[in-house]
Amino acid sequence: MNEALLARLNLLENKVRELVEKYKLIRQECAYLSEENLTLKETIKKQSLQLNNLENQYKISKLVASIAPDAESAAELREKIDAYITDIDRCIDFLSK
Repeated sequence: MNEALLARLNLLENKVRELVEKYKLIRQECAYLSEENLTLKETIKKQSLQLNNLENQYKISKLVASIAPDAESAAELREKIDAYITDIDRCIDFLSK
């Protein structure tokens, strides 16, 4: 009877060890996935900003093309509008913090 009890205890001990090892692996995987998730969120944020900037540049180009008749005044107008948008973006960023 003692041998059977010892065998069951050994089996239980082995199963607990296996569970602890699986738990450690899952925690490591969870930490890795959390870090990857943060990295991907940052990438998405940067890409969203880039997309927003490109959309603004496209809108500016369309606006300048419709307003300015010649290339020289169009370039000046584009620079002024870019500067205004940059200032507005800074203000929005400042106010959102």
